[in-house]
Amino acid sequence: MILGLTRPSRGTILIEGRDPWDPDARRKLGYLPENPCFYDHLSAVEYLDLVGSLFGIRAETRRARSQALLQRLGLGAHARKPLRKFSKGMTQRVGVAQALLNEPNFLVLDEPMSGLDPIGRSEVKQILREERERGTTILMSSHVLAETESLCDRVAILHGGRVLEVGSVKGLLSSGVVEWEIGLESLTPDRALALRAQGHRADSVGTRWVVRVGSESALQSVLGELVRAGIKIGSVEPRRESLEEHFVRALGARREGSL
Repeated sequence: MILGLTRPSRGTILIEGRDPWDPDARRKLGYLPENPCFYDHLSAVEYLDLVGSLFGIRAETRRARSQALLQRLGLGAHARKPLRKFSKGMTQRVGVAQALLNEPNFLVLDEPMSGLDPIGRSEVKQILREERERGTTILMSSHVLAETESLCDRVAILHGGRVLEVGSVKGLLSSGVVEWEIGLESLTPDRALALRAQGHRADSVGTRWVVRVGSESALQSVLGELVRAGIKIGSVEPRRESLEEHFVRALGARREGSL
């Protein structure tokens, strides 16, 4: 609906005061679909030149922007290679480049990290942060909630076409500590068994041990036991709910409420 591909059944969408079906409303709109599909007989630089011409960008400007974006996205050496020879990750990078070519004020992204390797993900996340600093509004749809949590200021949880929750990431995840993690330099097998018998988790991680307890009162009790036993405590850290955990809990509550 934002892109003008379908009409809303109710309500109104405006982009800077204009209807999305107005071509002028989309001149500063960038879009990357989940599965970008390009004219694969063209090279990357030829395709970006075509996109720039459709936006009405001057030839010298679009060439300069295309070269800069391809270089920024690690495709400088492949600029004149036909797109049919590009891997999924390389195609995704071209998709990011075409979405940014018109220097958009509003960027709509559907699964922008799809097909990218860890380096590519890191580079694209940094580019999105830079765009945000530039003042670009970014609307991103993703199932990779760990990356969503690290990038987004506000999130909406959708299920069955309905909004379950919407708010700042900090606000949605402010429900408190999920558990406490106690880092220990050593732990005897008997002590580990005793902690597990009390309902806590005790796991060896390399040469260290991590004990996890579910409440602050249990934390104080376990710390007291460890101190009295002469066990050296290296760290005590709270682990808060992640966006993924919050998402699963929100959907679980929705399903329970519909039974």
